[in-house]
This record gives sequence, structure tokens and C-alpha cells, in this order.
Amino acid sequence: MNVGILGSGFMGMTHARAFARQPDVRIVAVSSRTKEKAEKLAQEVGARATTDDMAIINDPSIEVISNTLPTHLHPQFTIAALQAGKHVLLEKPFGLDVAACDAIMQAHQQSGKILMVAHVLRFWPEYVALIDFVHSGAIGKPLSAVASRLSVEPGWASWFLEPDLSGGAVLDLMVHDMDVLNWLFGQPRSVYARGHEARPRLWNQVLTIVDYGSTHGSIEGCEMMPKDYPFTSTLKVLCEGGSVEYVFQAGGVRVDMGTDSLVMVYQPGRAYRLQAESGDAYANQIAYFVDCVRNNRAPTIGTPEQARLAVKVSNATRQSLETGQVISV
Repeated sequence: MNVGILGSGFMGMTHARAFARQPDVRIVAVSSRTKEKAEKLAQEVGARATTDDMAIINDPSIEVISNTLPTHLHPQFTIAALQAGKHVLLEKPFGLDVAACDAIMQAHQQSGKILMVAHVLRFWPEYVALIDFVHSGAIGKPLSAVASRLSVEPGWASWFLEPDLSGGAVLDLMVHDMDVLNWLFGQPRSVYARGHEARPRLWNQVLTIVDYGSTHGSIEGCEMMPKDYPFTSTLKVLCEGGSVEYVFQAGGVRVDMGTDSLVMVYQPGRAYRLQAESGDAYANQIAYFVDCVRNNRAPTIGTPEQARLAVKVSNATRQSLETGQVISV
């Protein structure tokens, strides 16, 4: 399987390294806005470097495109790749808005190719273990969930600080937890959010309540934590017969800088650790996508429909932040 990687930033490097570890997968080319950055990653994974994304898409030897470009570029290059007959793994979020998602989905339907959106928490062993445990009913019906995702201001690329390019913390960061709550509870009904702007329209500290009818969830998302604050994420689910929670804290400001994590179950008079499968979430994700392509099987994890719903909830959150109102989803 021949792969082309669009983008050589943190996620581009992460995807490239994960693809390179797959049996019988060859990375043919990687791109970046700067030749030097592309060349550094290309040398690591044995590929050629380019600043021309379309040259990768139009290369007839390449079967698979991994698109890790900035969010505002997702529709343009994902649609081009699908129309060129490539299978596509698209880094989250699916797009900046539902219209962008729908445009990509239309191209996908017409292409007959595999399209998967890289919502990596669906492959994160601890999240999988926790949500499978809740869905098993072992501690009764779920009542509520609280998620958090805390980070310093993204300093690794300037486009993160442009709301029209990144969507701010809501689409860059919180979309992970929007997807997790949907995974837990299904179709949301409404959203209410309050927060602070790091600059006009850049909502980088947000508290959101998502109503699912018989259950509800809340999310704290922040990209305004003080300098050197360790990247932290949590998920706590309260059920009728107890609670289960996951706490993750990296050893530095990025998610890949070492980890300290634990999934615990609490029941009356009893507390115990929930065991998760081993393995790296990004490697698990890439292995699943490669298997889908090789077997011409549409993914059931990281589907366009799941990713579109996460964007829809994110857009409702941004609308609630702007208006101060409860927004239907």
C-alpha cells in the first residue's frame, strides 16, 4: 500500500510514523508549506518531500492519502483526493462547519473509496475500556458525564489562533469530547455554553452542557492554561450503581510527552482499576484504517456521520457562546 501524507506538523508526523510501522505499507511522499520541514519528515520515513499537496494527490502510484492539513483546507484537498480515486484518512475535525462536512460526504459517496475521520479517542485504549464498561450496564444506567481537556495556547502553528481557520478550542480541542459524549449517549438535543475569548471570536476557554434527554454531559475545554501546564484530559461517568473515571496527564504541554493515566471504577464499598487493552491509540487507528482499505470495508469507527455530528455539536456550542442562548442540535 502506497501512502501520501499531506502536512508535516505534529499530526502529519504522528500519522507518518504510524503508517511506517504497518507491514507492507510504503510512504511515498510527504508535504509541508516549507521544503525543509517536509524533507525532515521524509528522511525519517523514507519518502520524498514536496511543497505541492496536489502533486501527492495526483501521483498515480499513491493509493491512500492521509490529510493532516489545517482544518480550513480539509474540504479542498479531501475532495480532490477522493475525486482522484484515493482512499482518505482525514485528521479531525471533519471540517469547520456542517456544510464543509456535507461537501466532503457528497464527494465520498460519488468516489466509492474509503473515507475515515481520525477521531483518535475511539481507539484510545482507556476511553474504549471505559465506554465499553458503561455500555455493558455493569454499574447500571448512565446518568451524566463530565469531560475535560486542558492545554496551553497552541504555539506550534499560527493558524490555531485564527478562529476562521481553526474554530478555536471548540473545534480544535473540545471536538474530541463532543464525539466521546455522542459515543456514550447518542444523539444530543441541545447545547448551552459559556466561555472566554482569548481574542475576538477565539473562544479558548469554554464550559458546555450537552442535553441528551434522559442523560446529559458537560465539557470543559481550555487552551488558555498557564505556561508549562501539562496537557490533561478526564472523563467521569456517573451511573445508577457507581461511577467510572479516566484521568490522563502528560509529562509536558503536548499529549505525546509521557503519560500518567488511570481508569477507576467506584461502587459502594468498593473501588478497583479497570484494565484497558495495551497499544498506542494512533497505531491502533492507522492499523484499523489500513485493514478497512485492504478489505474494501467501510469503517464503523471514525465514520463521516460520527464526525459530522461532532462538528454539528461544536458549531452549536460556538453559536451558544456568541448568543448566550440554548441551541438545538
